[in-house]
Amino acid sequence: MEVKIVRLNSGEEIICNYKVTGKTATIKDPAVLIPSQEGKLLLARWLPYAKHPEDGIEIPITQVMFVVEPQKDLADHYTTVVVNNLVIPGKKIVDPLAGSNLKLSV
Repeated sequence: MEVKIVRLNSGEEIICNYKVTGKTATIKDPAVLIPSQEGKLLLARWLPYAKHPEDGIEIPITQVMFVVEPQKDLADHYTTVVVNNLVIPGKKIVDPLAGSNLKLSV
């Protein structure tokens, strides 16, 4: 399997490990590509509410519009974050007074 960007007939663009066998395509560790503000690209798990088979999900090749190679940086980021399950902590505002009896006054 190779890391590819797959555009489905539904319009979804996913990055995944991809392989074609006959009339079906197998996608493994799929993530949806979501363009955001300032030219950034977000990755979100595809079908996060479903259990994904370990050997991938088979879809009819007729559901694939096209397949392209991702840029190296995107492929590396996908492999690190999605395939290797790296969890990136979100930003959290820290309240230094939380849990204490100190009060902030002006």
